[in-house]
Amino acid sequence: MHYLDNAATSWPKPEIVYESLDQGFRQFLSAKRGTSQTSRHGAAALDAARQTLAELLHVPDASRIVFTGGCTQALNLAIQAFPWQPGDGIVISALEHHALSRPVRKVAREKQLEFYVVPYTDEEPFSLDAYEQLLRTKPNIRLVATMHASNVIGSILPVEAIGRLARQYGKYYLLDAAQSAGALPIDAQRFNADMIALPAHKSLYGPPGIGALYVSENVPLQTFMEGGTGSDSGEHAVRLVVPDMFEVGTIPMPQIHAMAAGAEWVMETGIETIRQHETRLLQHLLDGLKALPEVIVYGHTHVERKTPVVSFNLIGKQPKSVGELLFDRYDIALRAGFHCAPMAHQAIGTLPLGGTIRASLGYYTTLDDVDALLNALGHIGDVTHHSDRKDSLSEERQPR
Repeated sequence: MHYLDNAATSWPKPEIVYESLDQGFRQFLSAKRGTSQTSRHGAAALDAARQTLAELLHVPDASRIVFTGGCTQALNLAIQAFPWQPGDGIVISALEHHALSRPVRKVAREKQLEFYVVPYTDEEPFSLDAYEQLLRTKPNIRLVATMHASNVIGSILPVEAIGRLARQYGKYYLLDAAQSAGALPIDAQRFNADMIALPAHKSLYGPPGIGALYVSENVPLQTFMEGGTGSDSGEHAVRLVVPDMFEVGTIPMPQIHAMAAGAEWVMETGIETIRQHETRLLQHLLDGLKALPEVIVYGHTHVERKTPVVSFNLIGKQPKSVGELLFDRYDIALRAGFHCAPMAHQAIGTLPLGGTIRASLGYYTTLDDVDALLNALGHIGDVTHHSDRKDSLSEERQPR
């Protein structure tokens, strides 16, 4: 199989991730609970995992790393546990994934908030002028929440400038690093990010079902769920100490251990090394798509300002039907449709078309994988062209 769906879940994983997941199941029990040797090992592994993610994000205090059930849960924690007041405002981009946009719409609806969307163009996916105008004229804004890179078109947002302006105008900044953690350098301090949400299963090459949220000590988040923490068991109320106040219930140590193994593998391999490999393949893919007259590519094509994600369509073809054909006939796995991001498809004009076909590359993607897609699309395009020409000739021969 030619796997080109890494923006959804990276595959395959480094061997160390598989081994760490197995080790976590066998050796680590009840971290932060119990006095057994396995519990103590689990607690040590938990602390080490926090340190690993703190290093990845350039966070000085590893205790501010909170483990969650994935990036979606991390974003919901950041947005729904924020201490909102009626009339408060929140700024988002025009490309957001449901994981960010749906909780924003929920709190706006339930807590009488205003949310503002910064305009998109292909060359400027996040208008800094429009954004600063909002910050200057809407004093009710308290939180800015944006993705780092689009899961639909791969465009990288100017997050350093976004964070700098948020800090300048006294706003909190939440960064959704779903598509960037492990794929791009992230520096919480340089980005002026007060919160960063990230998953394990994408560019950190870890397992699904686990993620993390960095929460700066400046952010007064409330509890989102409550339950046992292992550190305040004799009290009725949860102790408001990070990370325990957010990590309620049994700690999923196998997943956390494997997430840390993936992050360590990424840092040892080198984010720049990974990016160079992916960028070479991305350029080859874009050049090949450009040579196919039946293909339309969406968003800009400057590889230095993109993650290895490309959305395209074949003229006159439904994206999902092409996606199914690519797998059924050519053994190519990618994603077609709306990618849980109708805002992005509205911005690029593909909402009425049924979305796009998305190819997303990873460190284990090969040139053969990319060429398999280009050859398949060329064949589908040729068949479509000849079929349309045959239909046209047939119509011309009909009696008038």
